[in-house]
Amino acid sequence: MKVGELMTILDEIAPFKDSEKWDNTGLLVGNGEDEVTGILTTLDCAHETVDEAIEVGANVIIAHHPLIFPNVNQVVESGVGAVIRHLIRNDISLIAMHTNLDHQPEGVSHMIAAVLGVAETEVLIKHEYFYKKLRVNIPKENAEQLKQDLVHAGVGHQGDYSECFFQYPVKGQFRPGYAADPHIGTQGELEHVDEYIVEAIFEAAHEKQVIEALVASHPYEEPAYDVLTLKKPSDKGLGVKFDYSGTLTDLVALIRDRTGHPVVNVVDAGNDGIKKVGIIGGSGMSYISEAFSEGIDVLITGDVKYHEAYDAKLAGRSIIDAGHYIEALMAEGMKKLIEKRTDISVHATEINTSPFE
Repeated sequence: MKVGELMTILDEIAPFKDSEKWDNTGLLVGNGEDEVTGILTTLDCAHETVDEAIEVGANVIIAHHPLIFPNVNQVVESGVGAVIRHLIRNDISLIAMHTNLDHQPEGVSHMIAAVLGVAETEVLIKHEYFYKKLRVNIPKENAEQLKQDLVHAGVGHQGDYSECFFQYPVKGQFRPGYAADPHIGTQGELEHVDEYIVEAIFEAAHEKQVIEALVASHPYEEPAYDVLTLKKPSDKGLGVKFDYSGTLTDLVALIRDRTGHPVVNVVDAGNDGIKKVGIIGGSGMSYISEAFSEGIDVLITGDVKYHEAYDAKLAGRSIIDAGHYIEALMAEGMKKLIEKRTDISVHATEINTSPFE
């Protein structure tokens, strides 16, 4: 398997298009044509991580946190530059799966919940999915060919299903002008024709290529079509939530026991018992209002500031600051997702990259 082929698999796990605009995901260091000898999964790519990859025979590192961000403006033998040079000297590719992995149902927050012993979770803050719907009139005998051509342009994909179309018969009419070159009918004469209306959805980002494919495939000189903008709740989003029965103290102990990570701080808003728990791995306090509007009793996240905690307590919201580094649990979770799709050797890092330890 080549690195480029591995990228295709990773895109199926967590599409890179789901990354935030400010993020830097994908192949950051390396060559898509290189053969993959092994994979190392990790939260961060540090100098020691590269050494570990060499030791286990892996020439691809998949990290959650991007090593290269816009503020990196030189690659020298210090700081981030030293790690990049270490990767290049040893011909190791580096792939970042950051916010694209955060926004998946089986992403980082779900991986944390799985370590807590929770197998079933649901997305905490669901994203609205904007998509386009194509509606086009086509002569009955040309409908099947049009659908085939539109599929190649990215039309008709709905979740785990492909080639999803609706069609129904209609009567069309038109009068070709004297400058027209009609596929059916005669210039200046009114024409009636049996047509189908074909409908299907596609991703908004693909509109240009879809219209180009439609025009190229359609037999009419001037195809009649509409493109509608629609939205619906997605099965993707940020964080997860799950049912829980116990106290805040019980939950804190569970986190410590199951993850092996210390809990940094706890905001106890005095809730009597916990029935619903939310997790946003990393730094989730900017989403606190949306998270609690989903009916959770406590939010597990990291990087909680003093005033954020103070405001949360005043609002009656319990918070467990499990630290940003709890996301390191994704190394094992990512390993399992990759192993379901390939026989390539995958190792989860054993290196602790926490800056606080």
